[in-house]
Amino acid sequence: MNQKITVLHIAECAGGVERYLQMLMPRLEAKGFCQFFICSCNYNKASYQDMVDGVEQMDLQQTFSPLQVIRKVLSIRKYIKKRCPDIVYCHSSFAGGLGRLAAWGLPCKIVYNPHGWAFNIR
Repeated sequence: MNQKITVLHIAECAGGVERYLQMLMPRLEAKGFCQFFICSCNYNKASYQDMVDGVEQMDLQQTFSPLQVIRKVLSIRKYIKKRCPDIVYCHSSFAGGLGRLAAWGLPCKIVYNPHGWAFNIR
């Protein structure tokens, strides 16, 4: 039996990450991957309806409030448990931190892609 691999993408920043996702998602879909997407309010949710099997928009805005970070992590963790992805693919820094914390201890693999590396810019 050939079972589809399920990928959950998590992205907060738009811009370059969004262009990358718009190229990647159709290609993964063509290869038979099942995909879900958690995105911030920086994304147009409707643009992804036909690209993935489910889109969930959440408040992923960066914050230094520990309480808000915990709320965001718990919301993502609840979605991960609902969808049971094989892979949680975190795009960019803040989404990467939230996604890794949310998936901690769960049986999925975690992939982190920083996309841009602005720390070396002078």
